[in-house]
Amino acid sequence: MNLPADTTLFARVLAKTHEYLDFPSVVGHETPFLDHLARDFTALGCTVERSQNLCVIKLGEPGPVYLAHADRHGAVIAEDGAAIYAAHAVKNTKYADGAKASETFTDIVSKRYAGEDVFAYDRKTGGRLAYGVITGAHLDAQERLVMDIIGLPPLPGGTPVALARDVTPNKSGCVAGQLDNPVSLAALRIAAEFGLNGTIIVTAEEEIGRSATHFLDWASAGGLPPTKELIVCDTSPFDDGAAAMAGAIILRRRDATASFHDATISRLENAASRAGAPMIFKDSFITRENDARARRELPLKSMGLTELGKITANSQGVYAGATLQLPTYNYHSNEETTSVKALTAFVRTLLMI
Repeated sequence: MNLPADTTLFARVLAKTHEYLDFPSVVGHETPFLDHLARDFTALGCTVERSQNLCVIKLGEPGPVYLAHADRHGAVIAEDGAAIYAAHAVKNTKYADGAKASETFTDIVSKRYAGEDVFAYDRKTGGRLAYGVITGAHLDAQERLVMDIIGLPPLPGGTPVALARDVTPNKSGCVAGQLDNPVSLAALRIAAEFGLNGTIIVTAEEEIGRSATHFLDWASAGGLPPTKELIVCDTSPFDDGAAAMAGAIILRRRDATASFHDATISRLENAASRAGAPMIFKDSFITRENDARARRELPLKSMGLTELGKITANSQGVYAGATLQLPTYNYHSNEETTSVKALTAFVRTLLMI
């Protein structure tokens, strides 16, 4: 397989990530982006099925089933005109989950997004309706997490508000922007150009924990026979840039919900080894970190909840596999950061599976 140099491969993934970010995809309002993915992979010669909450892409030859999510964080306009943090708005309006925000989380959101440019868009077409700037966030009298946005005119209830596109490389060999999760999809799209086989399934509403249900509803209705070859692609957050700068691939043997499939994990280990990428097992990393935190009497970190863990547990192992993740830091912000080295290792690992 003749692949371009890392610099060229990175430039192609970055360009595709820019393209994908042009199509807004706030959680619960992913239609414009899912529709674009359907067009983009069809143009590549793939067979595409555009189901509700899913985009199913058959690449050609049989192979693993890759899962990645389409949704991103943002806001949704309520009936009274307030811009509600999208993850809570969709949980409460679409699913009646009764999601409430704490003062602590509201402060995190306020600091994370203050100063970011946003735009409201048509939830069907993605057409941009108006622009604004986030100045902060607060809890209102109804315990809603309200994004404070200046510049937006009055908009109809249900209008989604997306973070404006921003993915920028810097001289230190890093790239920052709203990477979660268009960067994984861009990597899969470029890998498909170089012969990636199998099926890609893009899910909606991962950020509110609904993507596993969407996948299993489709699969159990005849969309996919039982398989242990699921490979869920996503970003993986770290407190600092050490994993990203090392160009590592992030794997797992388990999360807080379920253990993953040994043979598929081994397949990813072999692929990363062939790609020359160092590997970090996130569950082992967290265990070691918690050992150190326990000695200092600090709160322990969660083992984490992943889409694959939910799929494995909810299907009782009928659908299982492994995760392949890109290390990042500044997670869930418009400045989420990874390195050129890690991103090219991610693509090369995909092509060695």
